[in-house]
Amino acid sequence: MQFGLMKGKGTTDAIFIVRQMQEKFRAEGKMLYFGIADLEKAFAYVLRGVIRWAMCKLGVEEWLLSAVMSMYTDAKTVVRIVYGNSNGFQEKVGMHQGSALSPLLFVIVMETLSREFRAALQWELLYTDDLVVIAETEDDLIKRLNEWTDNMDITG
Repeated sequence: MQFGLMKGKGTTDAIFIVRQMQEKFRAEGKMLYFGIADLEKAFAYVLRGVIRWAMCKLGVEEWLLSAVMSMYTDAKTVVRIVYGNSNGFQEKVGMHQGSALSPLLFVIVMETLSREFRAALQWELLYTDDLVVIAETEDDLIKRLNEWTDNMDITG
């Protein structure tokens, strides 16, 4: 369930849900395990095909999908330093740094992955580039985190 960059949702909502789950399980004498992953670096490594896949899965119309993906067709990156700019070079992965659209595209990708690969219960919480996976056993937590990693690789 995505909480970042979503109207009417925020960190307090995500924290409230996690806290409520924790209190419920504690009252029943059960353990609850949390795995937290900071996906900040993932932003730079999202495959362009995954962006297209996520938008298609969410039913984005072809004209809009084409417009967004055209931003990545033959795009070149230049590094600015004190002594001038580097020669332009093409990047085949990652979202454009500094683009106003990139954070939204990242949320779309993460939400689509969450919907596609989540377990029967909604035990994943997302806040922009942070992922919380919740499980009742340590082994299940490790399994779920590994599934997230494996499924992120498959979509590319």
